[in-house]
Amino acid sequence: MLRKIALALLLGMTALAAPSMAGEYPQRSVRMVVPYPPGGSADLIGRLLADRLSRSLGQPVVVENRGGASGAIGSEAVARAEPDGYSLLVALADTHAINPAVTPHLAYDPQKDFEPVSLLAVQPFLLVVSPSLPVENLEGFMQAAKARPGKLTYGSNGPGGMQHLAMTLMNAQTGISMLHVPYRGAAPALADVVAGRLDSIFISQQGAGSLLEPGKLRPLAVAAAQRLPSLPDVPTFAEAGIPDFQVSQWYGLLAPHGTPPAIISLLNARVKEAMASPEVAEKLTAAGTKPVGSSSEAFRAFLAEEVTRWAGIARKNNIRLE
Repeated sequence: MLRKIALALLLGMTALAAPSMAGEYPQRSVRMVVPYPPGGSADLIGRLLADRLSRSLGQPVVVENRGGASGAIGSEAVARAEPDGYSLLVALADTHAINPAVTPHLAYDPQKDFEPVSLLAVQPFLLVVSPSLPVENLEGFMQAAKARPGKLTYGSNGPGGMQHLAMTLMNAQTGISMLHVPYRGAAPALADVVAGRLDSIFISQQGAGSLLEPGKLRPLAVAAAQRLPSLPDVPTFAEAGIPDFQVSQWYGLLAPHGTPPAIISLLNARVKEAMASPEVAEKLTAAGTKPVGSSSEAFRAFLAEEVTRWAGIARKNNIRLE
């Protein structure tokens, strides 16, 4: 009987401690891991968010770039961190939907090892072609691909990455066949599209940058439900004749599994404020990125859908990294 009373008291003290800890959080700097090198889209979003959170939380939120293994190294580091709210991860479709779909024995589980905080932003892909390719629109591109099966080329940042799977999905959905040319990064692949050594690639507006200026790259369509405000003349795939084709890189904030719900709730509120701020929204929209800011429950459901979707695409097309 005494043991039961002692246990009940202990559980009661533990339950009271969680809100107290959340109420005092944060008491020191927070680490935000971006699992890619500086300069990319994930780094931009991470630093914009870190700056806003530093102000709203009253403690420094420090970005730590920890690249390698397609984002798996940084993701694993946060999965294994203490679940106290002081280690956070900027997750991407690559790290939490694509990697699990194509990588055997991944060192982290994209759902079980993390607590979702919020979906941050969505960045639709553009299909762009070399100016030397004699097509002016998506219909012309499809006709050229069908007339020369396996001859038109497309680049990617490596086998099994988002760019590879995006084109694989388009090939499967439209019945065309193209030659995949993998690179060690998107930048050299994009350079070869500009130079005419490669016919096409899927890339975000931010990834393409100033190369979207006339004469350097030709954007044919955006893989989103709506046109990008920053590229109003580029049609969606649906408008160009291919319905239900949407592929976006997305970014979300995660904490290690077991992080107290009160801390997740506090972070979620601050993140939504940050993503809704004019300062963040204007910078992201100008780069072809849609700021979101969701509930943690909505992000959990979204993540589960993405894991299932890309696992099915990889399995159907036999894409597996050894």
